[in-house]
Amino acid sequence: MVVSRLSLLLALGGMLLLTACGSASTPAAPMMNHNRAINATLLLGSSSGDWPVFGYDPGHTGYVNPIADPHPIQGKLLWSRHLGPIFSSPVAGLGMLYIASTDGYLYALRQDSGAIAWRARLGDLLTDATPALEGQVLFVSAHGTALEALDAHTGQVYWTFDTGEKIQAPPLVVGSRLLIASRMTLWALDAASGRVLWKFHRGASGWPTTGSPAVAGNVVYIGLGTGSQLWALDLTGGHVLWSFDTSDRITGEALVAAGTVYIATWHGSIFALNRADGKKRWVYSLNTKSPQNIVDGVSGSMALANGRLYVGDYRGVISCIDALHGKLDWRFATGAQILATPVVTAGQVYLGSGDGNFYALDTQTGRPTWRYVTGEIRASASLAHGHLYIGSLNGMLYAFV
Repeated sequence: MVVSRLSLLLALGGMLLLTACGSASTPAAPMMNHNRAINATLLLGSSSGDWPVFGYDPGHTGYVNPIADPHPIQGKLLWSRHLGPIFSSPVAGLGMLYIASTDGYLYALRQDSGAIAWRARLGDLLTDATPALEGQVLFVSAHGTALEALDAHTGQVYWTFDTGEKIQAPPLVVGSRLLIASRMTLWALDAASGRVLWKFHRGASGWPTTGSPAVAGNVVYIGLGTGSQLWALDLTGGHVLWSFDTSDRITGEALVAAGTVYIATWHGSIFALNRADGKKRWVYSLNTKSPQNIVDGVSGSMALANGRLYVGDYRGVISCIDALHGKLDWRFATGAQILATPVVTAGQVYLGSGDGNFYALDTQTGRPTWRYVTGEIRASASLAHGHLYIGSLNGMLYAFV
């Protein structure tokens, strides 16, 4: 998802180097531009069947329990709408679909028809700003370095917080806390007011953080910038609980389920860590020749369902890995790189490819059950109330049933 932005910047050139270090802290004077605080009743959680945040849940598993969506998507087009090339992943709730386009706007569309209810200017072109929905409030990055809280019904701004650093990662709301990663900093804000609760700043990097923080229990998991360190932080105060060094750049989000944290790296290593102390349980390499072969690396994030990890790579291959033992179950090759996170439900895994197709694969065999020509895809799909949504670089947003 967010990696699409990174790949464009690589092509356009230029790398900014920052050198900094630090730890959890609470600044005396938050950089904040208030319009109005949010009534707490508007921040009550999402309904069953919604897709409120990137990766579906705070652990970013990408897995929708069939109880919520019992029927597999058949690949029939419900509607499509042209918005301009899309790198953002949609979120869904309140009967609406929320997605950003490269024209610099965040759109609210009706789930059943694709009709545009409203749009809000984000001020960023080539944006991959994936929002987060909590209750009746949307949180989305805007104007390069800011985070905005919007009325999900109208798009009107409640408050704006400027981090002072480039934002390229989706926000995450957990309870009353809003988590957002900027270039080299993880911020915890009060969701109602935008007030800073704490921040964690660490390391040096040439690129902003691209992975959203993951949360399980009272612990936040984050890899900052292009660093190789995964940090486990106390959600209450931002203090370090443990860290793990992969010796390679961490890509995408950490994935958390039960007692395990999973992370992937630039050169194709998949790590399973003990959630309590960060000890390595296993490591699996996607590389078949050399550990320095970037073609075999991971750019997007993974999905986890029923004891299996699903991960796409630069070769255009999606691998299904036994999440308990780190052993390969099956592989399926598309025609070009996979930069998006898979979605799993009801015996199927859905993902887009750079080859211009959107695929539905059988989770047991890896064989395609259907595919649809969409144009090149770098965004992740979302599933809500029996509809599957995906945006493409051809400028179209598709809804399937």
